[in-house]
Amino acid sequence: MKIKKVPQKDTKNSSFNQKVRRLRLKTADKETLKRILSEPISYIPHDYFRRPSQMGPIMEKNVAATAGRSLEKEEEQVLFLQMNYARHKLCRKRRKLMRQSPWSRKTVLELLEYYNKQLAARSEIVTANMGLVLAMAKKVVFPGVEFTDLISEGSMALLRAADKFDCQRGYKFSTYACRAIFKGFSRTAKQNYRYRKRFPTQWDIALEKDDYLEQMRQEDHESGIEEVRTIFQDNLADLSQIEQSVIEMRFSLRPRQSRPLTLKQVGDKLGLTKERIRQIQNKALAKIRDVAEERIVFQ
Repeated sequence: MKIKKVPQKDTKNSSFNQKVRRLRLKTADKETLKRILSEPISYIPHDYFRRPSQMGPIMEKNVAATAGRSLEKEEEQVLFLQMNYARHKLCRKRRKLMRQSPWSRKTVLELLEYYNKQLAARSEIVTANMGLVLAMAKKVVFPGVEFTDLISEGSMALLRAADKFDCQRGYKFSTYACRAIFKGFSRTAKQNYRYRKRFPTQWDIALEKDDYLEQMRQEDHESGIEEVRTIFQDNLADLSQIEQSVIEMRFSLRPRQSRPLTLKQVGDKLGLTKERIRQIQNKALAKIRDVAEERIVFQ
């Protein structure tokens, strides 16, 4: 007997369409509403949010940012309060809508209004600080990384920084954003370096040799060991005394130690449990790895 396949209905979309049909929304507003209901919303809370009388005047202020002009601290705070308060209200209005049957057109329009307000405030923040991305991209040098890639990653880092910045901390957004942008640059450079190591694109006569890959692996292994040894001996990873001792004993780095000690043996010597030694070791190795990756990027 032939089994007939019945296409599965998209019940989620079907339910949404039924609920919005009577609301007489524009197509663009329907798509925006669908996005509001499906995407997570996060915001930085503020004491003012519990006092609508204070937030009212702030939400009415108009701060127009222009590229090349730095925002005053008060202007910056207004924009961050507007963005996060709009997101706060979005969360509340969304919960309210989910309890309604049928959906209220008034609630939906309020949702759309707050969504557009938070987008507008975020856009002003990014516009005012986009110069940071350009300025930093011109100053740093990452071999093999295109300027356009830095601009792209820096712009995304700026957007993420705007979402996470807490204006109550007292310092300007530019300070926070610069760190985020530089981290984005470093991440792109590391990814680019790893990719180029795995997929070399320039032709080299050495590639024709049968033992090329084996030689590369051996060279990478030896240089990697030497790099880690330098980091450890000079304590470039800023290891604590106990972290240094654990790494020395676990990897036989002491002059008169002929073989590595087990976690239990190290624990017995230091008066700590096996699990605690494992935690100290992993933390120390993570520090060493971070420094090693940074040294590779800036070589």
